Amino acid sequence: MCGRYIANSEDEIMEIREILKQISMRLIAPVNREAALSDIYPTNRVNIINNAVMQTYSKWGIKKWDGKGVIINARSETYENSGFFKQFAKNRCIIPAHGYYEWETLPDKKKVKYIFTNPDKHGIFMAGIQKPAQEQNEFVIITKPAESEIRFIHERMPLIIGAEQAADWLSGRLSVEKAVGCKSGIVWEKAEVG
Repeated sequence: MCGRYIANSEDEIMEIREILKQISMRLIAPVNREAALSDIYPTNRVNIINNAVMQTYSKWGIKKWDGKGVIINARSETYENSGFFKQFAKNRCIIPAHGYYEWETLPDKKKVKYIFTNPDKHGIFMAGIQKPAQEQNEFVIITKPAESEIRFIHERMPLIIGAEQAADWLSGRLSVEKAVGCKSGIVWEKAEVG
């Protein structure tokens, strides 16, 4: 997964609230209306849903161990046993989004930008883990090997979970292995060639 995704629309935010209500969770942080359908970049602060069953305003990216830059993704295959992520691997979160971007590199080195969304345009839920800090929460998005039909674009993709799996992901009842095995159901289209 490359380093950009799309914030939710107002309609998707309303749907997320309804889904969370159905699984006995409340959104308590204010909605960032300026971010609606805008691109989210690493180090942006966004609303996420954490394993304490509340929404928090967190920074996308965890400061590297050497203090140089941030890590924005964690591999589903290794993060639970990683020396870096192991200390907070059980601090699960969900990152709601309208969709995400990926770039295909052509033989002539031009790049084709694709947008990946839910076919019904209701937004997606990306699985993540969160590192709580004194003043600022930080999170990463968990990635998995790309599904076969999109591997020509990029070899990795976010671990996308269904709304019906949200509570189980947050509680730990949904294992990483089982979540990886679920098809995302996303669709894609070319956004631009550059």
